[in-house]
Amino acid sequence: MSAIYYYGQDGEIADQNLIKIFGLGTRELRHSDKLDADVFDVVGFVYKDNKILVVFPKHYYSKADIDRFNQSGISLSYDIKLLYNVIKKYGETENTNAVARSYLGAKDGYSADYPFKPFYEVYDYFQKYGIYKEKEIRIIEGTSGRVSWKDTIRKSNKIISGGNLIFSPFYTYKKNYNDVFLTECMAFIIDYTIDFFSDFLTMKKTGVRYYFDFPNNIDYVIRQLNLHQSRMFKDTQKHLVKSMIEFFEQFKGKSKGGKVHVKIRYFDMIWQCMISKYLNRHFAGIDPCNGAAVFDEGLSNSVISFSQKRFTDIDLSHNNFYIDVDHIAYEDDVLYIFDSKYYSAINDLNYKQLSYNEILRYHYPGVVEIDNILILPGTDGADLHFAYAPDYVGTRTIGTKIIEQFIMPKKVMEDYLLSN
Repeated sequence: MSAIYYYGQDGEIADQNLIKIFGLGTRELRHSDKLDADVFDVVGFVYKDNKILVVFPKHYYSKADIDRFNQSGISLSYDIKLLYNVIKKYGETENTNAVARSYLGAKDGYSADYPFKPFYEVYDYFQKYGIYKEKEIRIIEGTSGRVSWKDTIRKSNKIISGGNLIFSPFYTYKKNYNDVFLTECMAFIIDYTIDFFSDFLTMKKTGVRYYFDFPNNIDYVIRQLNLHQSRMFKDTQKHLVKSMIEFFEQFKGKSKGGKVHVKIRYFDMIWQCMISKYLNRHFAGIDPCNGAAVFDEGLSNSVISFSQKRFTDIDLSHNNFYIDVDHIAYEDDVLYIFDSKYYSAINDLNYKQLSYNEILRYHYPGVVEIDNILILPGTDGADLHFAYAPDYVGTRTIGTKIIEQFIMPKKVMEDYLLSN
C-alpha cells in the first residue's frame, strides 16, 4: 500500500482534516489566541497506517505551497530526507549523552516513540560483522578442508606402507553456519525499519527473508531473546541481543497500530545551532547601505569567529543577573551582536536585543562600530527592526539600530549538513 503524504508548517494553522486523520492533540498542537485556532507546535513526522504527516520548520514553504502539496499528495522526498537528517545530526552532535545517539527521544524537546536507538545499535553490528550467523564447527571424516591432526591421530587407523605411517581416514574441520532465530530477528529489525521509514532511511538492507510473524508475537520473541542472551559469552553478541530486546520492548506498543512520531518540539535550538554554523562558514561583512549581514556561499570558513557567550559580571545587585548572547564577535574594533530568532514574525520591540546593545556598548574599549542583527527564517532579505529617534539617541553615534535579517531555512539546513 503506497504512502499518502500530508504537510503542515510549524506555527501555522492546522487543517481540521489533518487533526482528524492523525488524531492530533497537545503533543503536536497549541492554541493561538492571536489566530483563534490550533497551530502546529512541532517540527517532524507523524505516521499513522499508510499516512505520513510532515511538519516543516517556519517559513520553509509558503502557505499556498503547503495547501497545493496537500491537494496533490505529492511526496517531497528531498525535503523529507533533509529535515530528518538535520534533526538526526543535531541529536548526534549536540547531545553529549552517548546513549542517546540517533534516539530522538533522549533529550528535552525531542520525541520519538519508535526505537531508533536499539535499531542503530543492531545496524552497527550488521555493518561491522554482517548478518548474525551461529557458527558450528564439526569434525568429520574426509579430505576436504583443514585436517584436525589431533582427531586424526586419535581416531584413525594407522597403516604402515613402504616404511611410511599412513592415517586412514583423515578427520577434518567442517564449519556449519546455521541461520537461526537471531538472524531473522536482526533481519526484521533492520529491514522493517528501513522500509517503514523509507522516506529518509536509505541504508542497505540485509536482504534476508524472514517468515516468522514478529509483530504479532512480541512477547514470545522477547522470551526467546532472553534465553539466547543467557547462553552467550561474547560481549559483542550479548550486546547485540540486548539491543534486540530493547527494540522489541519499545516496538511492542506500536506493532498493533497507532501513531509513530519523529519530531522535535523546540526547533529553535536547531535554528540557533544551524545559524552558528552558517555565520562561521559564510559571514563576509556588513552591507554599509542597510546594515545587514553579507554572506558568501563560496566561503567555508569566515574570518570572523562567532561564539555563544554568557556575561555574568554585568550586575552588582543581589540578583546577579546575567545575559546570554547567541552569536557574538569582536574583531578590529567592531562588535557584532547577533541573535537567532526562530519566529514566524516579530511584532513587538525585542527588548532583550536592545538591552544587549546597551549593556555591551562600553564593555569593549575602543569599539568604533556595533552591528546588531536578529536572524530569522524567511525569504532572504533584511528590514529595520528598531532605530533610535533623534530625541532619544543622545550622544550615541554607533549601535543605534537593530536589523531583522531573514534567511531561507532550506538553505541553512542544507549548509548545516555540509558543516563539521
